[in-house]
Amino acid sequence: MSSSQRLTAAKQEISAFSDMYNRMLKQCFEKCVDHFHDSELSLGENTCLDRCVSKYTESHQKVGEVMAKVTAQMQQQGM
Repeated sequence: MSSSQRLTAAKQEISAFSDMYNRMLKQCFEKCVDHFHDSELSLGENTCLDRCVSKYTESHQKVGEVMAKVTAQMQQQGM
């Protein structure tokens, strides 16, 4: 793999991670933050955000693992 191909792959990986992070942030914020009356998050909001981020990252990791296996199988089959 050439250096320009590695650079392109790295840029794509950064872009994918940034997209995942932004979607997680938006979904968890909309689900967990109820109001903006206080300067800090409530205990319930903190707990909800912690669980939401944990579930989101865990599911993203599992999907990534499955995709890696499928990609490896496809490469072995010469696709």
